[in-house]
Amino acid sequence: MRLRPRLYEIVVLANVLAVLAILRTVGRLPGIPWDLLAGTRVFLAPLAVFVGGAIAWRAAAVAVRDGIGRSGRFLAATARPASFLDLLRLFVFAALAYFGHVWLKIMVPFLNPRLLDPALARLDAALHFGLNPGPLALGLFPWPAVWRAMDVYYAAFVPLTMAGLAWFLTAPSRPERARFAAGFALLWIGGAWLYVACPSLGPCYVFPADFSEALRSFPLQGAMQNLLMGHYRALLSAAARHETMRIVPLLGIGAMPSLHVGAHAFLALFAWKRSRPLGLFFAAATALTFYGSLVTGWHYAVDGYAGLALAFVCWRLGERVPGPGGRSRGRNIPVGR
Repeated sequence: MRLRPRLYEIVVLANVLAVLAILRTVGRLPGIPWDLLAGTRVFLAPLAVFVGGAIAWRAAAVAVRDGIGRSGRFLAATARPASFLDLLRLFVFAALAYFGHVWLKIMVPFLNPRLLDPALARLDAALHFGLNPGPLALGLFPWPAVWRAMDVYYAAFVPLTMAGLAWFLTAPSRPERARFAAGFALLWIGGAWLYVACPSLGPCYVFPADFSEALRSFPLQGAMQNLLMGHYRALLSAAARHETMRIVPLLGIGAMPSLHVGAHAFLALFAWKRSRPLGLFFAAATALTFYGSLVTGWHYAVDGYAGLALAFVCWRLGERVPGPGGRSRGRNIPVGR
């Protein structure tokens, strides 16, 4: 199998090199931090589990629809060297995109320390006729039972997104895999650089009084918000005292844009013409995630709008990845095939 670098892979590598340069200059890390790169296993291990589940689900769907023999042929095709190596290649670049995203997000307060929360709050009010979208969203469904359900749903973002990522990375068509991987990687790379361009903490930190009453119904989100802010303050304090500390890259804070909203919107867009039920599912997930981002105080409404716009741009760019014969848009592939 002849391997040629895909354009998005070059972008991912360039982003990793830029982040490594930042870690070396701003973070004063000597050489290549192999231990930090090895930290991508916290992303790859669960992804491998979800990928295995996606392959099993696809095989079961084929068995129900077309019989055990067809399912066996599907599994044999998935295990062929060309298909397996392509999946491994996707794993590597997904891990590199993850690395670039989390470490760039952690470095935001050192690259651009000016917080834009007041400006984002004013923009929110201007776009919503003087109303504050967070308290407004809380007032739409002012029932603690709804808030507690949203608390649990929002906490399920990672497994739900991992499931969508695994599903499309195991598509039988390798060009389809590449289209998805390209767009999804660009979403997280672009989102991280927007964190640098528009640094913000989010309304739960800057305007806590707006959410103080409802916070009792969001124990999971409240605990996570406290964890992130504790890490953020410890990081700034250690830097001010020129001390070292153990950095947890998953605990970066950034509100603009909302990649919770953007990730689910991207999954909905990519799925729409390939599996309408899956597209509808992630469209509903996008709406719920947008609502959750407001009522929990994680995001301003404009963060969600920016996430939607970024998802659309990255989806369109991903769809332009060439397939066989130079075609940029792949054919629709039924679920399970």
